[in-house]
Amino acid sequence: MRRWYLTGLFACLFAFPVMAQQVDFCGEMVPMERDFVSSRLMDVIKRNLRYQGYLPVLRSKAEMYFPVIEPILQQYQVPLDFKYLPIVESGLTNATSPVGAQGVWQIMPGTAAELGLTVAGDYDERNHLIKATHAACRLIRMLHSQLQSWTLAAAAYNCGAGNISKNIRRQGSRDYYQLMLNNETAQYIYKIIAIKQLFESPELYLPGFGYNVFAKRDSKGSVFANPQTPPPGNIRDFNTIRITIGKKALPKQSSSVYAARLQINAAFRDGELISIHMLENMQANGVYVGRNASLSGKGWIISNRVYVDLGFGNTVVLCATDGKKGVPLDLLKTGGEVKLLSTASHISTSLMNTRNGNVLADFSSSWSSSSSFK
Repeated sequence: MRRWYLTGLFACLFAFPVMAQQVDFCGEMVPMERDFVSSRLMDVIKRNLRYQGYLPVLRSKAEMYFPVIEPILQQYQVPLDFKYLPIVESGLTNATSPVGAQGVWQIMPGTAAELGLTVAGDYDERNHLIKATHAACRLIRMLHSQLQSWTLAAAAYNCGAGNISKNIRRQGSRDYYQLMLNNETAQYIYKIIAIKQLFESPELYLPGFGYNVFAKRDSKGSVFANPQTPPPGNIRDFNTIRITIGKKALPKQSSSVYAARLQINAAFRDGELISIHMLENMQANGVYVGRNASLSGKGWIISNRVYVDLGFGNTVVLCATDGKKGVPLDLLKTGGEVKLLSTASHISTSLMNTRNGNVLADFSSSWSSSSSFK
């Protein structure tokens, strides 16, 4: 099966003494406290730091595809994180692989027939987004039913449930992050997680943003490595910090939403200050901000949205009224109501000095093939 490999920088560093970034796939925690996992993730990322500028293209495609894909995932009770899988599979294109996989979801002919898709000459329902997404969801549900894990189900989408089950029996572990798998499948989940991070927290990969991966300072709340055990030499220049998680379930979070009004800035440029006027009292991260007070921070444009660093790290995020992170660029021209989302997480972290990450938030793609589902 042909794979559209897309990875991005995934070292999450926060500049304020703030909560740790939670890394999960489909609600299943990624064990970033394990040095091997963090090292492998960074190795995958570093080997794919190429082709700058492709992420905005993907975001534009996702704006068209995700509104179609997400309701179907919900219909089948498949976690929404699976919407990132076709980005890794095909780059959201109706690609054709050398071994016959086709469409956004890269479904093999035999698998298509089993899932009820018609493949006959020029008529190929694998290229029909809605029908192919229904079929992919049926397959994902079957894989989850067999393997009882969304992470393993995603891995099986890549190499087949039979291969995953065989490795579980041979190795005596059901933990994807411990299994010895073929190179493509061993990297597959890491690639999906990287895409998710770049889509959901893009500001972390801006060199000028206050709590980004390029910051060099003491901080709480990154997701990489053990402070007592330096990572392997090939990643030792990356920011590292320990995160202690007792269970695989997501840590409990408490959040509050506060109303504010955006000050007009019709001629905004990257890196300029953006001001907001508080419409109610806010208490966050040990700081009290009263009603009618003003807050300001530098902002950056990402895909027609502006992301603002208000100085609270990742515990206070500026959102539009729809709850999405960042505010539409057009809103700066008129001003208007916005929200401040304050989040606290009950999670244990260790403090350490971080290393300077001399890297670029690039994006890459490459092609390879794999066998059909078994």
